[in-house]
Amino acid sequence: MSTPLLEATALSRTVPVGGFLSRARRTLLDGVSLTLERGEIVALVGESGSGKSTLARVLARLDAPDGGSLRLGGTDVLTSEKRASLAYRGRVQMVFQDPFASLNPVHTVAYHLERPLLRHGRATHADLKARVHALLESVGLTPAESFARRYPHELSGGQRQRVAVARALAVEPDVIIADEPTSMLDVSTRRGVLQLLRGLTRERGIGILFITHDLASARHLADRILVLYAGRVVESGRTSEVLAAPRHPYTRLLLSAVPDGADFLHTPLPVKAGAGPAPPRGCAFAPRCPQADARCLNTLPAEHLPAADHLVRCHLESSKGVPDDAAVPS
Repeated sequence: MSTPLLEATALSRTVPVGGFLSRARRTLLDGVSLTLERGEIVALVGESGSGKSTLARVLARLDAPDGGSLRLGGTDVLTSEKRASLAYRGRVQMVFQDPFASLNPVHTVAYHLERPLLRHGRATHADLKARVHALLESVGLTPAESFARRYPHELSGGQRQRVAVARALAVEPDVIIADEPTSMLDVSTRRGVLQLLRGLTRERGIGILFITHDLASARHLADRILVLYAGRVVESGRTSEVLAAPRHPYTRLLLSAVPDGADFLHTPLPVKAGAGPAPPRGCAFAPRCPQADARCLNTLPAEHLPAADHLVRCHLESSKGVPDDAAVPS
């Protein structure tokens, strides 16, 4: 098997809580593992607070994990470099969620693209203007000369997000981490940005981690999908398989919350009312799961492989007679 472009293994991340003298910590990521191949789009989905943006910041090396490994092209970057090197930032770029806050309002569009081009040695002063115009054209902002002179407040939300994508492309990255890049855009603009991201994988072979709470976007864009809950991956696999036959109760909950008709507001969500705190040793979703039993409250479920490349972490799945050779060690 070929070496994954980006590979994270058992990443964990905690933060202190309770004041200056407190030793208590809250877990944001708990043993998260994933791989990203060249030219592949992997969607990371989950509700707010599930740990999606925390994982994005760890992969971009804006935050440091408490444990685990992170490999880029087979090299463990957490051990080879104490802080993210310029080379790493050149290969792994991030597109942030808010197109209104990710651009400096006092600088032109050209300035936002010139800085990474010069900092990473992708252009000289002689060809800088031509490179900026080429980047703007590559993300559909034409005429490029006009857009280069504009300031962020003169652009729409979709145009700003395209500038953010162009800025990421300026350093010719291998990986783009897109943290909910369409959540603040209207439907028509969202489609254009998604088509742009898909084109990057086909034309340049860039691997994209697409972080979203929008399952419709994930369905049409991603090759594989990972479902995150309480900092842990609870289900993963090919997008078509996971969304057509979800096996974890939380994945089914997410799908049930997608509007699909006039009865949407009158259909109750399949969760327990008044769910309590997560059990310290069991499944974090157990307090909300209508099918939870004693095992769910007292034992952390292991990963199981009920179908080809379809992993699920749920006791209910493990009790359905999965063949022994389909189990994956925890």
